[in-house]
Amino acid sequence: MPLGRFLYKTATTLIAPFLGAIFRRRAKSGKEDPTRINERLARDLCERPSGPLLWMHAASVGESQLLLELARRLVDADDYAGGFLFSCQTQTAARLIAKAIAEDTVLKDRTCLQQMAPVDTAPAIQRFLDHWSPSAVIVAEGEIWPTTLLELEKRGISVALINARMTEKTILGWMRWPKTARGVFSSLDVLIAADVQTQTGLKELSGKSVICPGNLKSALPAPSVDLAELEPIKRAIGDRAVLFAASTHAGEEALVIDAWMQMAEKPFLIIAPRHPERGDDVDALLSMTKAAVARRSENDEVEKSTEILLADTMGEMGLWYSLADTVYLGGGHAPGVGGHNPIEALQLNIPVLSGPSIFNFRDLSERLLPLQGFSIIHDAQELASTFPAPPVSAEMKTLLKADSLGPMARTLEALEPMLKQAGLRP
Repeated sequence: MPLGRFLYKTATTLIAPFLGAIFRRRAKSGKEDPTRINERLARDLCERPSGPLLWMHAASVGESQLLLELARRLVDADDYAGGFLFSCQTQTAARLIAKAIAEDTVLKDRTCLQQMAPVDTAPAIQRFLDHWSPSAVIVAEGEIWPTTLLELEKRGISVALINARMTEKTILGWMRWPKTARGVFSSLDVLIAADVQTQTGLKELSGKSVICPGNLKSALPAPSVDLAELEPIKRAIGDRAVLFAASTHAGEEALVIDAWMQMAEKPFLIIAPRHPERGDDVDALLSMTKAAVARRSENDEVEKSTEILLADTMGEMGLWYSLADTVYLGGGHAPGVGGHNPIEALQLNIPVLSGPSIFNFRDLSERLLPLQGFSIIHDAQELASTFPAPPVSAEMKTLLKADSLGPMARTLEALEPMLKQAGLRP
């Protein structure tokens, strides 16, 4: 066994007896659902349905949306023969998946289940796989868990990594442990990268062929909008410009509020924190502004006097995008986050401003920055002076349209042999 994998196995074995206490502490701070801790340990799992089952695993919201859309495309092909088991790491993503399973016109009549992801220890993963016995596995973007992959390989269960994204720092980190990296990444049966940097890194790490169809998130449909909810908010806003601070992290709301306070003619401000459970923290920050604030999770009505809307709910991004003149996209000023994908807003023809730390989307940002519609701002003063941002250019729209046509089709094509071998396709 390579040294890196041995050290990882030793560390996870040592921590295993304390996981219950760790999860209970996380639950007290709102980071875990206390009623679902046993799922994280692969205990008290719901009943497995009969027939082939495709396990689709993601970390959080963005990756879960991607897997939901991939599942829709598989079902739309008419000959998909299995059910879906969706797992994720965060409560926010779990709620998103549960809502889609219950309400989505394509998925609600299929066998779809949602579980919290098991921790990457041998006992938990073995219990999880013994119970669910998936026919094949698809993981999204960066969900590389060595113990899980080793157990899947032992059982002969095929695994695909789709829309993989790795920063230069992550690739170099894996390269310091070449034997461990080769053992981990070579266990993946299908490797599909979102960008050239990741494609190059994965080829080196795995010794396998890696395709790069582009970022799958460009193929996601526009978020839905409830017109009955939209119209009264529009009337209350009136002719005011709208700044939408989307997917913000700790510290970024303060930056946005600072910028808003500097503006001579204040726009209507919408703040949607990346993790809605941070709503209380953001609300406390907003109370210091003395502005008229409506809080969505409290069902506060947006009135003509309302200045700021705290959108601390799930599944309503389409509503806020429909109101926005400019989007400040979070993640670019939050240490270690690396930015969020601007494609969704740009495809809706809304200009995007981001902080400079967007290492998760380096390839994409290098293509977007020369075109009008996507800009980097460094501080509150620059945000204040840049609003409203210049509109999305025709050249940007052309690039986005071209990008949206190929990634999903090529990904489905690459997955086809694995799905057939697993009995999920005839």
